[in-house]
Parts: sequence; C-alpha cells; structure tokens
Amino acid sequence: MPNFPCVSRRLDHRAAAVLLTVASMLCMALKADAFDTVILDPGHGAHDRGAAIGYVYEKHLALDTARRVEQLLKKEGLKVIMTRSRDVFIPLQDRSAAGNRSRNAIFVSIHYNYNRGGSGAGAETYYHFSSSYMLGAYIQAYLVQRTGMANRGVKSAGFHVIRVTSKNPAVLVECGFVSNSSERARMMTGEFRARIAEGIAQGIVAYRKAE
Repeated sequence: MPNFPCVSRRLDHRAAAVLLTVASMLCMALKADAFDTVILDPGHGAHDRGAAIGYVYEKHLALDTARRVEQLLKKEGLKVIMTRSRDVFIPLQDRSAAGNRSRNAIFVSIHYNYNRGGSGAGAETYYHFSSSYMLGAYIQAYLVQRTGMANRGVKSAGFHVIRVTSKNPAVLVECGFVSNSSERARMMTGEFRARIAEGIAQGIVAYRKAE
C-alpha cells in the first residue's frame, strides 16, 4: 500500500482502494492537461532588426529557426502557432497576448544574442515564473547537446514576453551570439540553424513527455 503521510496506516482494504482510485484519477487528470499547442515567437521583425552585424540580422535568423522548429513539432503531432511567419513587426504586448490566448499551451520566444565586446559565446534560456523553469531546462539541455555550444545556463529574467505571458509556461531562448565571429559564421549556415531547431524541438518534446 502506498505511504500517504497525512493518513493513518490503519486503513482497511476498502479505504485503501478508494485512495488508490482517487490517486489514479488525479494522475489521469494531470495527463489530460498536458499541452498540445506550442506558441513560437520569432524575435524582432521588419524595422526591428535585433542583433545585427553587417547584413546578418537577428530577425532573419530567429524566423528561419522558428520555422524549422515549427516543422519538427508538427511531425510530433503538436499544434504550432507562430506570432509571426514573415518579416513583420509584432508589438511585445501582441506577442504576450498570443502566449496567453491558447489553453494547454507553452510559449517559446526565439532570439539570437549580442555582446558589444564580441566576447560572448554560447546558448542560454530565460524564464520568469518558477513554473516555467523546467521547460527552460529541457530546451537548454537539448540545445547545448545538439549544437555543442557553450552552456550559459537557465536564468531568471523579466523580459516582457515571458513576464506578461502568465497563463502558460513561457521561456526565451538565446541561440548564440551574432556578435561572436565564430558563432556568427556557424549560424549563417542552414545546417547549424537546423541543429539549433532540433535542439529546441527535442527539448520541448522531452518536456511534454515528462509532464
């Protein structure tokens, strides 16, 4: 018989059966609430280029990566909503509104990083609410594993899209530094962006299976 710490162990078999039934129902209810929708948020767009060196713009990298993640997740049977699917500007409040609109969903904002000194390197994932930490941890782990980038960790931050998206788990992923010449050369290739997308998608799927 399972150990229920708040209940006396002197239970007859009928009471134990009732508790086991209730526990099973709770487990099934939790499974029923597992997310089936992923809101992907490619950062920046249109006049907002994001991180940029020469003609390498974050807005283009983020959109291409998000599209690749979208296709991978659809193959896993997940519904995907894109906050933008072309080079347009979406205000932050509209992005977070999209993150809150769907039930049984998660929100993943995709970005590329920048450091003025050019010394930054690696991937990092941000969350705001503690309930979003595990989503960030899964994505970060698979992203680093798939790409071999330096692991900058899972960090708490107050970025608008993950702070105002409060009804669903929400994270913001930084997929390497545009300002780092070595990482920039890699991220300009479709093969490397495919690895980034695979890492993000695999992290999302693994998180879902763990729910």
